[in-house]
Parts: sequence; C-alpha cells; structure tokens
Amino acid sequence: MTPEPFTNPPVFTLIMVSNFFAIAFGFIFKDILEYQVAQWDANRQSQSKINYATPHAIAAYLGLTVCLVVFMAASFSVFSLVWWFAIGLAAIVVVPTALLIWFQLGSMLGLLVRGGSQAVDIDSYGAGAVLDSQAAKSKPME
Repeated sequence: MTPEPFTNPPVFTLIMVSNFFAIAFGFIFKDILEYQVAQWDANRQSQSKINYATPHAIAAYLGLTVCLVVFMAASFSVFSLVWWFAIGLAAIVVVPTALLIWFQLGSMLGLLVRGGSQAVDIDSYGAGAVLDSQAAKSKPME
C-alpha cells in the first residue's frame, strides 16, 4: 500500500500566491502612507495637504486590489463556479470596496490636516458622555 503523493491543485496555489502578494502590496501601501504623513508632519508650514495619491501609492493600491480580485475569484472557483462568473463576482465585491476605501482615505487625511490627530481619534469624542442627545434630555421612567 503506497500512499499517493500530495498534489496541490493549481487553484489552491493561486489562492496562496495571490494572498501573499495582496499582503505584500498592503504592507508597501502602508509604508508609503506612513512616509507621506511623516513628510507632511515635518513640513506642515509648507505643505497644506498630505499628498497620498503619488504614482507609487497608486501602483501599490492597484496591485493590492488586483491581487484581492484574483484571490477572491480563485476562492469562489473552489465552489465550482465558472471562471468568468467567479472573476465578475470577485470584481463586484472588491472594486467598489477598494474605491470606497480610497476616497475615505482622502477624506480622513484631509481631516488629519485640518484637525490634527485628535480629529481622527474616535476615543477622544465624548469619552464617557451620553452619545444620544435625545436620550440625555428625556427623563427616566419611574
């Protein structure tokens, strides 16, 4: 009785490789953003905004998005979906989310420029205070 050698189907290899590259592009994009914010912080008087839409940042974010589409498509194909449907479904899931995150990033960095780091710190807003103004006005039921 000889055991069969383990063979990794190509779809699982594609899942692992695309996931690895998506994570790698994510780290690259994070480092580019940290560099741009640090550069803005050092030159606040001369720079009126954080320039996050550099060609390197766009390339890293597009690489991340493409790798995520490939990862999702390969993951969907595990469930016996045809490739064109898996790619379409993956694009519908990933691309709008990536666009939303890109535009939200611009608005968050603009908020950082206008209000400093406290403007994006959620914990600093009303720490311990009642968040619902209507609930604060109403009397408790007796």
